[in-house]
Amino acid sequence: GYSIASPALSKVIAALPGKSCTTPLLEAAFGAFGRMLWLNANSLDEIFPNNEENIASVVNTWMDVISSVSVMVMLSSRARTIMFIDQKGAALALCWSICRSPRIARIVGNEILQFTGALLETEAHIDLDSLVEAACGTTRKVVGDGPLGDSASITAGIFKSDPL
Repeated sequence: GYSIASPALSKVIAALPGKSCTTPLLEAAFGAFGRMLWLNANSLDEIFPNNEENIASVVNTWMDVISSVSVMVMLSSRARTIMFIDQKGAALALCWSICRSPRIARIVGNEILQFTGALLETEAHIDLDSLVEAACGTTRKVVGDGPLGDSASITAGIFKSDPL
């Protein structure tokens, strides 16, 4: 897990400032980095020990990537719900980071709090059932299983116990 993936992921994140990358690559990198940041809130400090501009660049790019709305997302309520799940995971990891690191709070705390505030307003319009349906439906399609069943109640429990 973490001890194997974090050095490679740290190199990917460190290489991002100033680079132009495709959105799918950034989505994958930031998805993994969100988990890494949740496990080690000081990851940004460790990756960029002496470069505050790069921290701001990475965080702002991350928030831009997870906030960009494609045509598919506009047309599909399930895609919007999955996008919300990704945004909430990023917001929680970033908030954890600013709670643990005064340096990160000083550099990008306001931007993260604004992003999280907007996300909380959106959350008021999304119910748990649609989150469960989106998560279970996606899993069911990948696995090739039947319709939603007991996994819906299990998924609801997971969402309540694991915020990411």
